[in-house]
Formats: sequence, C-alpha cells, structure tokens
Amino acid sequence: MEVLLNNGIKLIYKKTISKLTSISISVDAGACKEKNLMGLAHATEHMVYKGTKKRSEDEINKELSSIFGFQNAMTNYPYVIYYGTMLGEDFEKAIEIFSDIIINPTFKEEGFKEEMDVIKEELREWDEELEQFCEDKLFLNSFEKRRIKYPIIGRFNDLEKITLNDIKAFYNENYIPQNVSIAVISSLDFEIIKNIVEKYFETWESSNTPYQKDIIYDKDNFGVYRNIKEGTNGCKVEIIFPIDTLNINEMKAFKIFNEYFGEGVNSVLFDVLRTKNGLVYDVLTKIAYEKYIKLYKINFSTSKGKLDKALNLIDEAINKVLDNKVIIKNEEKNRYIKSIKLKRLFREEQNIILAKELSTYSTMFGNYKIYDEELDNLEEITSEDILNSAKKVLSNKSIEIITN
Repeated sequence: MEVLLNNGIKLIYKKTISKLTSISISVDAGACKEKNLMGLAHATEHMVYKGTKKRSEDEINKELSSIFGFQNAMTNYPYVIYYGTMLGEDFEKAIEIFSDIIINPTFKEEGFKEEMDVIKEELREWDEELEQFCEDKLFLNSFEKRRIKYPIIGRFNDLEKITLNDIKAFYNENYIPQNVSIAVISSLDFEIIKNIVEKYFETWESSNTPYQKDIIYDKDNFGVYRNIKEGTNGCKVEIIFPIDTLNINEMKAFKIFNEYFGEGVNSVLFDVLRTKNGLVYDVLTKIAYEKYIKLYKINFSTSKGKLDKALNLIDEAINKVLDNKVIIKNEEKNRYIKSIKLKRLFREEQNIILAKELSTYSTMFGNYKIYDEELDNLEEITSEDILNSAKKVLSNKSIEIITN
C-alpha cells in the first residue's frame, strides 16, 4: 500500500505479524547527485547526525540506542537511507527521532573538521579489502563519465575541499520531501502508521524542485586491466557486463539465466572452474540493477599459474551461449524460478531488508511495485527469452586482474 503525503513524501506500508517494526527512509541524495565534489553525499549523511535544533549529537546517539535493535544509515550511488528496527510500541518515537535528524540538522562548525577526518580515515581503509580494491580499479579503468568511476565515499582531494557550506547546499538541493520514500513494515494498523508519519514529516516544506541528473552508462573503455596490490596472494578477478539496455522482461529472463550460469554449486561457472578443474575455491556472481550502476558481475580468486586457464574457461562458457550451443530445458527453468523465489522470500523474512528494498526501489524507479513485480509471470518466460537476454549481456565485458 502506498500513499502520497501532501508535501510529496511517499509512504509505503506492508503488514506483518511480527512484534517488530522496521522503517527505511530513502532519499534521492546519493553519490550520483553530486555535481563537482565527490564524497559530498556521504559527508552530508554523516553530518545530519551531528545535532539538530532540539538534540545534540550525544542525545541523538543515546535516544537511538534506547529504542532501536538495529539502526544505521548508508550512502549508495543512487540513494541514501536511514533505517532501523524497533518494537512496534516505539514506532512513534523512532519516527520522531528520524524526522528530527533528517529535517532539522543544524550543520554547526563544531565537530565538522573532526567528522571529515573520520571520513578520510574511512577512505584510507576503503581498499583494504581486496575485493573492493579490485572493483574500484575496474570501475576507474572502465568508465570515463560515470560517477561510479570513483568510490561512493569520494576522493581525498575532494574531501579536503568540502566545506560546511558545500554540505548545506547539497542538503538544501536534495533533502526535500519530493525526494523521500518511507517504507514501514509493521503489525500496527495502516491508519496509525499514516497518522504518525504525517504528524512528524508532513510539516516539512520545500520550494525546491528535485534536481535531475542525466544518467550516462558509458562503455567506451571496456577492456582487460591489470593492477598490482602489494601483499596479495594470488590473483583477484572481477568481470563486469552492462545490463542497462535490458527491459523489465529481459531483466527477469536474465535473472533466471544467472541461476543457471553463476548461482551456487550447481552453476556452470562453479562446475567448470572448481568441480572439474579445481581452479578456484568459489566464484560469485551478482546482478547490480540499481539506478546508475546496472552491471552483471563475476568475481573469483585464483593463483597466477591458473589465471589464464580460468579466464579461458569462462570465455568458453560465454561463447557457448553466444553461439547458441546452450539449451535450458523447461524443468530446469522451473527449478531456477523456484530458487529465485525461495531466496527472495528468505531475505524478506528480515523485515528491515524488505523495508530497504521497497523504499530504495521507490527512490530509484519511482515505483516500489517494481520490486514486487519482479517475481510476476516468471513461468511465462521461455528458454529462448532467457538465452536471448544472456546474449545481449555477455557480448560486452571488462576485466580487472589484481596481482602482487
């Protein structure tokens, strides 16, 4: 169920029998809304917690800790979210605190420099994880115009330049009611939820119109790239394929294909890379369908001596698809569809995950129902549809190889 508040905020509600209530507030103020200074979106997310017109930073932290079993904020390329889970009886208090943080930040000079220092330390640790380092290098090498070329958290030279006035300007331009979607998963009646959200959020006014930024999905620099990271054992590899040209039905078909090609121990990639040849411990795939990203990813680690064979076997598996040498039988297709549904329903048992998905889909695509509709009519998709979508994706790739 969805209602539009008078000031343009979207309220999305789903009923649950749990005594827990989960909230996710998604704002169209992610890293891809930045204009010049990279890291501004993430810095703004940090700064709204530094104090409001009625609460100090310490008071915010104490009150959040007192009612939330889980609470966090996160900046992504297409959105920033403020989300958490609490008992249903604490829902009004939770909404009141969130509204105060999001609507009434004071952005005082006190503590600003220290918070920026924290973010810089965060950036220094960003690439400690090899998988993140590999992806960052791949995006940097593969893209020319896209914001995802650089980490969400920004670049050091930009973080050094960011001022409090920059944060205020970014906030005023992007933190407006029309950019906000609030998802609530609760056993509380909808009218109770609606009245409470209206009480604390409908007073938020803005004369601004949402800033729209052109979306560019450039692929001009796709190729094979190699970079060195000292202390690395073996090789880390990530391969990306663009999926931005897929329509909704093609995307559904490609998700079925991924169950065949890259998901789990029965997949083609696991079979050829590990089971039959012992080249990798694991191979992981991910469909990143988020606005501004839209990539299919393959990740694995191997030794230097096995790298070329692993890449050749992946190419062989891809070429079989492109050369029409793959047949997906109807019973196999139905098994893949069941797997997709099971994994989706298992994740949704965590209400906070469902709240996050509903709010962010609303932000990214303007319609939360797209999330629910992803499972509709999967049985009507044919094997031909599945393989055609795969051929559309797998015909273009970019590869990053990290070695020591």
